[in-house]
Amino acid sequence: MKMGRRNDKGKRLVGRAIARAIVWLMLPVLVFLVLNSDYMPQVPLQATTLYLVAHAPPSSASSEKTAVHGTPSPATSKQTPGEAPPSPATLTSDQTPGEAVHGPPSPATSDQTPVMAVDAPPSPVASRDEKPGDIVGANKSQGELTRQGDTEATAPRSKSICDFSSERTDICAMQGDVRMHGKSATVYIVLASDDSYRPENGTVKIRPYPRKSEEGTMHSIREVTIRWSGLEDVPRCTVTHDVPAVVFSTGAYLDNFFHAMTDGIIPLFNTVREYEGRVQLVVTDYNRKWVDKFQGILGALSIYPVIDFDADDKVRCFPSVQVGTEGHKEMGIIPALSRKGYTMTDFRAFLRSVYSLKREWSVPVNRTSSDRPRLLMVLRRNSRAFANEAEAVSAATEVGFEVVLGAPEALSDMARFAEVVNSCDVMVGVHGAGLTNLVFLPRNATLVQIVPWGGMSWGSNAAFGAPSADMGLRYVQYETTAEETTLKYKYPKEHAIFTDVASIKRQGYGATWELFLNGQNITLDIDRYKGVLQKIYQDSILVDPSFDSDPVVEASPSHASSGETPGDVHDANNRDLQNEKGFQAINAGVDASLIKSDVAAPRSKSICDFSSERTDICAMQGDVRMHGKSATVYVVSASDDSYRPENGTVKIRPYPRKSEEGTMHSVREVTIRWSGPEDAPRCTVTHDVPAVVFSTGAYLDNFFHAMTDGIIPLFNTVREYEGRVQLVVTDYNRKWVDKFQGILGALSMYPVIDFDADDTVRCFPSVHVGTKGHKEMGIIPALSRKGYTMTDFRAFLRSVYSLKREWSVPVNRTSGDRPRLLMVLRRNSRAFANEAEAVSAATEVGFEVVLGAPEALSDMARFAEVVNSCDVMVGVHGAGLTNLVFLPHNATLVQIVPWGGMSWGSNAAFGAPSADMGLRYVQYETTAEETTLKYKYPKEHAIFTDVASIKRQGYHVTWELFLNGQNITLDIDRYKGVLQKIYQDSILVDPSFN
Repeated sequence: MKMGRRNDKGKRLVGRAIARAIVWLMLPVLVFLVLNSDYMPQVPLQATTLYLVAHAPPSSASSEKTAVHGTPSPATSKQTPGEAPPSPATLTSDQTPGEAVHGPPSPATSDQTPVMAVDAPPSPVASRDEKPGDIVGANKSQGELTRQGDTEATAPRSKSICDFSSERTDICAMQGDVRMHGKSATVYIVLASDDSYRPENGTVKIRPYPRKSEEGTMHSIREVTIRWSGLEDVPRCTVTHDVPAVVFSTGAYLDNFFHAMTDGIIPLFNTVREYEGRVQLVVTDYNRKWVDKFQGILGALSIYPVIDFDADDKVRCFPSVQVGTEGHKEMGIIPALSRKGYTMTDFRAFLRSVYSLKREWSVPVNRTSSDRPRLLMVLRRNSRAFANEAEAVSAATEVGFEVVLGAPEALSDMARFAEVVNSCDVMVGVHGAGLTNLVFLPRNATLVQIVPWGGMSWGSNAAFGAPSADMGLRYVQYETTAEETTLKYKYPKEHAIFTDVASIKRQGYGATWELFLNGQNITLDIDRYKGVLQKIYQDSILVDPSFDSDPVVEASPSHASSGETPGDVHDANNRDLQNEKGFQAINAGVDASLIKSDVAAPRSKSICDFSSERTDICAMQGDVRMHGKSATVYVVSASDDSYRPENGTVKIRPYPRKSEEGTMHSVREVTIRWSGPEDAPRCTVTHDVPAVVFSTGAYLDNFFHAMTDGIIPLFNTVREYEGRVQLVVTDYNRKWVDKFQGILGALSMYPVIDFDADDTVRCFPSVHVGTKGHKEMGIIPALSRKGYTMTDFRAFLRSVYSLKREWSVPVNRTSGDRPRLLMVLRRNSRAFANEAEAVSAATEVGFEVVLGAPEALSDMARFAEVVNSCDVMVGVHGAGLTNLVFLPHNATLVQIVPWGGMSWGSNAAFGAPSADMGLRYVQYETTAEETTLKYKYPKEHAIFTDVASIKRQGYHVTWELFLNGQNITLDIDRYKGVLQKIYQDSILVDPSFN
C-alpha cells in the first residue's frame, strides 16, 4: 500500500514538473503574442516619466528659428489634404485604415512676426471666455486604457461646442461617443438626435495652433476634420480610453523657446491642468525634439504617453475630445477667460514644481554682509550680441552684483538652466527668445530687456515687458540709442535707418528682420547702463536682514506702467485679523475703538515703496498713532525697526495717479513721522484692527475714476481682512461715500472716518497709507497680495448688489426669447445724433433694446441690475461704459470710439480691461463721415487731415474738440452689420444645452 502511494505521489510530482516546464517553455511565445496584439494593457505612468509612443517614425516638423522674431522657414507639415478618412463599410475592429500618401510640406509664407501678433483688442466677438472645456468632462475614477473588440457600447448623448470667434485660436470640444483616427486627421462624433450643436454640413475643420490671425503660419499646421454623423457612418473602435483627449500641434514656430511657451506650453497648461494628469495628450505635426525637450512638463500634465496623431492608425474612442488649446495672449493667461481661473502665478508655481526650483521670492540682501545679488546676462552670439560684453560684466560687478553668464550653450539644457535662472535676482538680455527664461525667475526679481535700435519698443514690451507684471516681476526697458547700435558702422548718420525708421518698416517684415533684428549688435553706453543697474541694486539691498515681512513687488517702469504695484507691506504677524468674520453693512453703532489709554509699544516694522509710477505706499506696524486734522501718522519706532528714513519723515498723497502732477496737487498730503514715544501724542482712542488711509478727492466724482482710482485699489488692499479693517478717508467726499456705501460696508464693518475733520489721536496695530492700484480698470493677480483677479472683484460686486446673472447664456432661436442690448446714452457730448435709427436697427437685428439715459445711471444699485440683465452694452467712449463691471460673464461690450485718434486711449480704458473681466469686446471706430465735426469744419481742416497736429496743442484742445465737441451719427448699415455678427453669437437652437 505504502509502495503504491509512493508511486502515485511520484507520478503526481513528475506531472507537475512537466507542466511547469511546458509553462516556462511557452512563456516567451505568450509574451511575444501579447506584445504584438491589440490587447496589451497600457498602465498609467508616473507624472515624472514620459514615454513616447509612435507607430511610425515621425518626420521632423520643425521650423528653424533662433529668435523670437525669427524669419518663418518652411515648416515640414504632415498636412494631407487628399487623404481620405477610413471607410466605415470596410473598417472593422480587425481591419486598420491603410497608409495614406502624405502631401508635400506647406511652407509658412507669412511675413508677419509672431511676437508682433500680440493680442490686440479682442475681436468683435472674442468669445475666448466661452468654455469648450466645460463639456470635456471625463470619468476620472479609472486610469487605465482598455481595448475593445467587436462590441460597441451604447453611445451616450453627445454634446458639442465650437468657438471660432477668437482672433487667436479655434476650439471644438465634443462629449459623448467621440472617435479619432489620427492618420486621416479625423474626429467623429456619434450624433445624438438632441445634440445641441451640429454644423450645417456636419463637418468642421480646425488647425489646432494659437496663431489663427497669421495666415502663413496656420497653413503649415495640419488640419483636423471633425465630423458629426450617425453610428452607422463612423468606424468601429479599436482602442477605448476612459479619459478626455486634447489635440494640439507642435508644428510652426515651436522650436523657438518663446513660441514653445506662448503657443505651446502655456495654452496647454491652461487647457489640461485641471485634469490632474488624467488626460490624454494627442499631438499633430509631431515634433519629437520638442516632446523630448518638454517631457518633464508633459509628464506632469498627463500620466499617459503622448500619442503621435499623424502616425496613429488606430480608431481611438474617448468620452470627450477637445481640438485646440486655450491661448489668451503673448506669454500670458487671462484669469477671467481661464476655465479654472488660472493665472501666470499658478503656471510659474507649476514650473517650480516640475523643475524642483527652490526660490519663489527674490529676497533683498543685507547691505552689511558680503552677500551680493546675482545678475544673469543672457548672451547671444550671431546677432543682437553685446559688442562690449566684458565691459558690461565689469560694470555690473562694480555696482555690486555677482554676474552669471548665460551663453547659448548653457541654455540648451533647459532643466539645468532653469535652476540657474531661479538662483538669480536680475536677468539682463537683448530682446530675443532667450528672455523667455523669465518664467523661471523668482517673484520680485527684475528683468532688464535691451531693446535693439529700430523702433522695436512696442513689440519688445508686448513680448516680455507687459507679461512680466503678470508674473510678479519688476521690469526695466533699456532702449538702445543710435550711438549704441553697430549699424552706425555700416550706414551714414543721414541714412533712413537713423532718420526714418518707419520707412524701413514699410518695406515689410523681411527688411525689418534683416536690418534691426538679424543685422545689428549692441555696444552698451557703460555709464548709462551702470546707472540703470545702480537703481536696481538699491532695490535689492535691505539694511536689516531680520525683517522678514512679505517682499515688496515693484511696479514695472514707465515703459509698462500698467503693471505697477506698490507691493505687499503688511507683516504676516498681523494676519490673524483676517480670519475674523466681518459684517456686510455699515453699522453706525459700532466702531473699532477700544480704550482711551496708552499701551506698551510693540516692536515696530515699517516699509515704504516709492518705486511705482502709479502710487506711493507706506505701511507701518507696531505702535502707530494718527491725528487726522494735522494729517500726520506717528510711528513709535523701535531701535531695531527695519525701516526709517534719514530725516524721520515721509510725505505721501494717497491717490493712485502719482505720474499726473496736477492731479496729485489736489490730493491732501499725509505726513508720516518715525519718533520715540516721548515725541508722539498720547492715544485718546485705541483700535485693535488695521487702518487704511486713502483719498476720495481728485477725479472720484467721475464713475470711471471712482472704480479705477478708488474702489478697485481699495478692494485689492482691504478685501483680505474680511471686514475687520478701519477705512480712513482724506479729501473726504460725502457724496462719494454715500454713493458707494454698499461697497464700503462690505469691505469694512466700521463707519468710515473723515481723516480731515478728526481731532482724535487714534492708535492702531498697523496703518497702511495708500491703496494698491495696478492699472486702468484692473488688477494684476501676480502683484496682488492675495492673488485677486477682476473675476474676484466682479463676484464681490454681484454679492454687494445681489445681481442674479453670472453668465450671459445664448437664447433659443425658435422661441420668442431675444438677447437684451443696453444703449448707454449721453446728452451733452458724444451723443448718438441718430439715436432712434440706431435703436430701430438693433431691434430689426433681433435684440430687445434697453435705453440707459443719464438719469437712469444716477441710481447705481438699480442700474447695476439693469446692466446685469443685458447681454450686450453699446456706448460712446465715456465714464458710462464703466458699468461693464456689472455685465454678466461672456456678455459683449461695444465701444464707439469718437473721431480724433482716440483708439488707443479708448482701448486702454475699456477694451483691454474687458478681457480681464471675461467679456467680449468690439471697438467701433467712428469715421470722418460719422462725426458731427464735419458740419463745423471743412474736409481739408487739420481735424480731418492731421489729427496729430491738433493733439500736439495739448490735452485741453483734444478735450474740447474730440471729447466735448462732437456727437456721433452712426452709419446704420455698418452698425447693423456689427450687431448682426454679435447676434449670431447670442443664438442657440437647443436651450436645454447648459
